[in-house]
Amino acid sequence: MMNVFVYGSLLFPEIADGLCGQKLKSENATLNGYARFALKGADYPAIIKKDNFTVKGKVLRNLDENAIYLLTFYEGDEYGMVPVKVETNSGIINAVAFVWMAGNEFLEDFDWDEDKFESESLAFYRDEIVPATRAEYFSRN
Repeated sequence: MMNVFVYGSLLFPEIADGLCGQKLKSENATLNGYARFALKGADYPAIIKKDNFTVKGKVLRNLDENAIYLLTFYEGDEYGMVPVKVETNSGIINAVAFVWMAGNEFLEDFDWDEDKFESESLAFYRDEIVPATRAEYFSRN
């Protein structure tokens, strides 16, 4: 079982639960030493290691191997799974985070807008991206 720190589209239970096919346990969390950025031409964010910055998000608790594989497939090759320590109300816990690996030239110089994603993209992700991702994943495995 593994904890996953999320900071973008996976903050929304409609997406995380939908991808994993189950109601996931989560709690608010903070990741120190990283910064979140919007990506050029995309409606999802990226985090990179950056001293003296923090990223607020959630930690998805005790995910099984299938859920980890599904989330890794969803995130794609531009992200690498990195072990991190996150702060929660219950203390500091070990987790993994999907960290941007594809190059800083793709990063905007501003943070991702969670409210804009919710109003402009969430329904599309819930209704189209999640089912298509699950279908493609299960057709390959």
